[in-house]
Amino acid sequence: MKALRLLAWGLVILAGGTLVARADGRPEPVVYTPKPPICCEVAYYGYDWGGYYAGAHAGVAFTQTELTIPGLGIVAVETGADLIEHTATGFAGGVHIGWQKQWANIVAGVEVSYTALDADVSSHITLFSTPLSVSTEVSNLVLVVGRLGYAQDNMLGYVKAGYASADVDFTFRAGTAPPVAGSSSDREHGWTAGVGFEYAIRENLILGVEYNYVRLIIDDRAFAPTAAVADNPGVDLQSILARVTFKFGGRPALVPAK
Repeated sequence: MKALRLLAWGLVILAGGTLVARADGRPEPVVYTPKPPICCEVAYYGYDWGGYYAGAHAGVAFTQTELTIPGLGIVAVETGADLIEHTATGFAGGVHIGWQKQWANIVAGVEVSYTALDADVSSHITLFSTPLSVSTEVSNLVLVVGRLGYAQDNMLGYVKAGYASADVDFTFRAGTAPPVAGSSSDREHGWTAGVGFEYAIRENLILGVEYNYVRLIIDDRAFAPTAAVADNPGVDLQSILARVTFKFGGRPALVPAK
């Protein structure tokens, strides 16, 4: 009986509260508090290669020089002229800076680079019992190129081509007592082409490898103060470089997934 009495009192109190809430004729408003989302999904649309960048590069350079000096008595079969050829291998290292833009998978841009070279080369021969030395030094290589590549997320393969310029010094030395010596130094110009591959390991950090071919077109050179002249000299340079690049700007854009 006591339990039934308590149950009856509970029903009365519940009914009374409902009547009080409705005494003015309007129901109590229901307050709804939305719960915060448990997680937020985003969509990733791939690495963004666009923007400005700068970095450093280092590797190995292969230099080949050929020039004809009339009157030396060294006859080249192909040209019938006195031809000297020599090659050298040395260190190459420098800096680069550029800008590029991306359209879907296509990436295009421009880049300027400076490379210091340690690939001096000399030819030493004996002509009619007279020692003869001809040396070539190529330094301070500057490239201004356009780049065109194809990106697959954070991987980029590209080709490049453009303008090349470098300091080229020739030295001529014959005999020993006293030697006849002369030299010629000038800034030379030409063209370059190459290919490369880059991999972004972080949002702003990119590693890469690149091959470059450079052809310098050189006019006839006089070995002052002597009368010797280098006819049709040519310098070819090839390099294989490792690159570390920092890309300026924020992280790739993230948008809400639908």
